[in-house]
Amino acid sequence: MTPALWKSAAKALLEANLQLTRGSFSLDLRLTLARGEVLALLGPNGSGKSTVLDLLAGLAIPSRGIVALDGAVLTAPGRFVAPEKRAIGLLGQEPLLFPHLTARANVAFALRVGEARLNAAAARAAADRWLDRVGLNGLGGSVPGALSGGQQQRVALARALAAGPRVLLLDEPMAALDAETAPFMRQLIREQLADTGTSAIIVTHDIVDAVVLADRVAVLHDGALIDEGTTAAVLAAPRNPFVAALAGVNLVVGTVQKGAIVAPDGRTFSVRPADAADLDATGPAAAVFRPASVVVQTEQPRHASPRNVWSARVTGIEPGSGGVRLRTSGDPEIIAELTPAAVADLGLQLGSPVWLSVKATEVSAYRR
Repeated sequence: MTPALWKSAAKALLEANLQLTRGSFSLDLRLTLARGEVLALLGPNGSGKSTVLDLLAGLAIPSRGIVALDGAVLTAPGRFVAPEKRAIGLLGQEPLLFPHLTARANVAFALRVGEARLNAAAARAAADRWLDRVGLNGLGGSVPGALSGGQQQRVALARALAAGPRVLLLDEPMAALDAETAPFMRQLIREQLADTGTSAIIVTHDIVDAVVLADRVAVLHDGALIDEGTTAAVLAAPRNPFVAALAGVNLVVGTVQKGAIVAPDGRTFSVRPADAADLDATGPAAAVFRPASVVVQTEQPRHASPRNVWSARVTGIEPGSGGVRLRTSGDPEIIAELTPAAVADLGLQLGSPVWLSVKATEVSAYRR
């Protein structure tokens, strides 16, 4: 079948049903993107995120499947629309500017060969307007080598948007930027996507990108989508350790026994009463709690209030957003967050035996 149009009940702007096999790696997913929506594609290294973007952009061909934009089929058995004719833009970690062209000429190139098809004079004038929009007024005559990394990435963003894509694909666009430049670029992308009404898919390892930019999150693991939903919903109830790490929470995946969750290593986690009421039958479930909720002591605690208490050993001590992150043994490992003063006062080192506790009221739970 080689249809020119694909009628979909979902009426999404972009739809893809893709299967790809490369050696031992296989990808199998269905993805949709609504008009004006920004989707964050999350997943560990090797999960296939960049491959998905390549398939959507036409830089790779799936083993089987279909890609359709507003009902027009771009990829299907016997049909393939070239990347430059897809109205899908791609912005990666590196700006990939033409080194011999000025910033103005780089942006003007997109205006001359893209949907606009402007003449040379009109393209230069429009390029200057785009450079102004991304905060580069007066730098149109500079070649890429004379610009900072952040400025080059802004030129690349202007060029990508100037081409008038229906969908913009962003592959870790802030990864190569320093800590001061990345927040500016992130906000700039947010503003320009909103101003132009451009739909976008952003591949990222940074949870801030998802929170600031995305309306919806999809989680890719080993070539398959394992979770998707609003950014808030996915982060509040992570389904795998990668998302839990992004959200900055401890995740215990286990089985329900008597309203509590039993971890793979046998530890039992009592949960807040409201959630325990929903765990009235056996089956897979997950417990989630913040590292800051974990109390660390060097002697076994005695508490009157309901707590989860267990012994462990320190397996890692590293900087954290709220102080010091303490990794502890177990399946799964549990992370606690302490102040530097507390770590020093307790005399903690790698291998130190500790007692950990967390109030049941601090542990949320949900079925998987």
